[in-house]
Amino acid sequence: MKVAIIDDEADARSTLRHFLIQIQTGFEVREASTVATGVELINSYNPDLVFLDVMMPDGTGFDLLKQLPAIHFKLVIISGHQEYALQAFRFSAIDYLVKPIDADELSETLSRIKSISDQPWNEILEVLRQAVLPAQTADRKIVLKDMNAMYVVSVNSIVRCEASDNYTTFFVSGQAPIVVSKPLKEYDDLLSPFRFLRVHQSHLINFNHLQQFNKREGGSIKMKDGSEVPVSSRKREAILSELAKLS
Repeated sequence: MKVAIIDDEADARSTLRHFLIQIQTGFEVREASTVATGVELINSYNPDLVFLDVMMPDGTGFDLLKQLPAIHFKLVIISGHQEYALQAFRFSAIDYLVKPIDADELSETLSRIKSISDQPWNEILEVLRQAVLPAQTADRKIVLKDMNAMYVVSVNSIVRCEASDNYTTFFVSGQAPIVVSKPLKEYDDLLSPFRFLRVHQSHLINFNHLQQFNKREGGSIKMKDGSEVPVSSRKREAILSELAKLS
C-alpha cells in the first residue's frame, strides 16, 4: 500500500512512519511537510492512504484537499489540537489521530479503514468543513457510517435514534434506517445542540419531529413518522419544559 504522510513536524512524521512499518511491512511511505509539497506528492505519487495534518505553515489540510480535482485515497486526519477531534471529526466520520500518535490507536484506525470502499469524499469533507467553522449552518450535515458505506445526512432529517447495546439505529425521513456501531451516548452529546433530547435510556428524539406527547401510563411520544417512543419518568419535566418554549 502506498502511504503519504503530510505534516510539518518532522518528529511526528518519523514516529508515524516507524509505527506503520512496525504494524505492517507492506507500506511504501513518502512524506511532505507543507500544503504545496503535499499537493505535489499526492498528484505524482497517487497514494492509497494519506495521513494529513490540520495545521501547516502555508495553510491547512482542508486547503490542500480543496486543490485536488478528486479524492481517490483513504484519508486519516492527524492533529495536535484536541478541539478538532471532539466534534468536527465526529460529525464527518473521518478517521483521525491526535498527537502524540499512539501505536494502538493507529492500528485500530488501519483496521477500520481497510473495510471502507469508495465514498462521497467531497460531500464528507464539506461536512467536516462545516463542523470546523464556528458558525452553525441552517442545514447542518452529519456523516453516518455502517458496515458497508458512509451516508451524508441532514441533521434536520433525522427523526430519532434508538440504542441496541453498542449500536445506534438512525431513523431518517425518506430513507431506510442506518445502523451505526457507536453507542447512543455519543450522538446524544453531538446532537443535543440541535434540539435532540434523550427521552429514554434507549431513545434520542429530534424535537422538531415530535407530534404528540402522551402523559398517561408512564408517558410516550408519537413522532411525525408515526413511530412511538417510551418516555422515562425522569425525562418528563425536560419534555414539558421544551414544549413550553413552543407555546
